[in-house]
Amino acid sequence: MDCKIEVTPFSWNDNFSEVAQEDFSLIQKDLPYGICQSIGMALAKLELLEKQGCKVKECAE
Repeated sequence: MDCKIEVTPFSWNDNFSEVAQEDFSLIQKDLPYGICQSIGMALAKLELLEKQGCKVKECAE
């Protein structure tokens, strides 16, 4: 069986909220309630921003 691994450059504009929420659900039970609340709210905000089409603007250095 042949496998092909494709590497693409990282972009801040890739949508990660769904994967992050899945990953968070795996560790959520081991964290205190307050920490879960703040991380959960941040992930919800990320998902909303992605759905609204918000993009990270690249800055020239």
